[in-house]
Amino acid sequence: MAKYIDLLRTHQEKSSSSLTAHKDNEISDESLLNEDDGIQETDTHTSDEQLLADEASSTIEDLSEHESLSNNTPPSGWLSECTQYTLDIFQHAQQETPTSIRPLEKCIGTLLTKLNASTEQDMIDALELNIAQQVQQIRHIHEDLGSLVQKSIMMMLYTIKTGQRLKLNYEELKTQVLAAMLHHIGMAQISSEIRNKKDKLSKSELESIRQAPQRSYDFLKACGVSDDSILQAASDASERYDGSGPKGLSGSEIAWSARLISVISMFEALIHYRPYRARLLPRDAIREIVKNHKKSFDPNMLKALIESISLYPVGTYVELNSGEIGLVVRIHPRLPLRPVVDVRMDRQGNPVPPRQVDLKEHPNIVVEKCMYEEALRDLGTSNA
Repeated sequence: MAKYIDLLRTHQEKSSSSLTAHKDNEISDESLLNEDDGIQETDTHTSDEQLLADEASSTIEDLSEHESLSNNTPPSGWLSECTQYTLDIFQHAQQETPTSIRPLEKCIGTLLTKLNASTEQDMIDALELNIAQQVQQIRHIHEDLGSLVQKSIMMMLYTIKTGQRLKLNYEELKTQVLAAMLHHIGMAQISSEIRNKKDKLSKSELESIRQAPQRSYDFLKACGVSDDSILQAASDASERYDGSGPKGLSGSEIAWSARLISVISMFEALIHYRPYRARLLPRDAIREIVKNHKKSFDPNMLKALIESISLYPVGTYVELNSGEIGLVVRIHPRLPLRPVVDVRMDRQGNPVPPRQVDLKEHPNIVVEKCMYEEALRDLGTSNA
């Protein structure tokens, strides 16, 4: 686990991962959509500095409201447009009526083009903050399909971040992003009662879930998708590197795109909001994968994902040793423990004069705890 922290500290380390797995993985990310699967949540009162010592993120009404017009941010209204295109495809999938994915492809291309022309880290930080501020609205864009659309948007974000670590070119990254956003499209054809069931699934219900990858493949083919990377990600993202997946494929037998989407999808499932359980912070989701499921994933892709995850992600809240709580708005890749924080309140939830603190410039201020917005409700307040 210390190697994970080292990766977060440097974000430039080139050595191969040598983390030791504690047990084989025998679950798919689809099962995580419905059950806790024995995942233990990290104590939210544990100091992040202590963590380092111990073991080294209603309907959409206007998603463009919080979007900045800075040159290093996504185009104005881009997230709203992307979300609506994604929802449209999922609605067609639910109705089993083929549609073109071209509008979504063009939308992703617009983002990646601006990303290539921007200050990369600033652009990624702005995108991550934009998504974090709108994640609840995205989830509520559709009563039934909103959670699947939310997964697509989160998959888009982390595929871009991981793809950059893997040094994918523009076309490769665009293809992988589309594969990530649409690999679970077949879930739209599964009964919402099954998808949202809180109790353990029956054998017949599990069988229905297991049919989703083939449904994804068939629907995308019917939509005119011919790119093997997208189709194979849809059909084989549930396969596991150690051969424990449904088809028994292992290692390089699994398509490259499916291996990449597989690990990102598991990670996203762990940080995904559930009405019946708290979502894990990104660092805790990584710990869960490394500790219990490492053999299931291509080590190079797992390493790239680890390197792309911030200890204090943009869009999460942190409590400082100054007694203040604020929103992380930017990170320094080479100084992951020193984010830029918009201070909003004190630790009792009382508003304080807003100010931005760059921890790189204030060595005496440190983060004591990281949390999601919903944790602020325990303070008797909400995000202003």
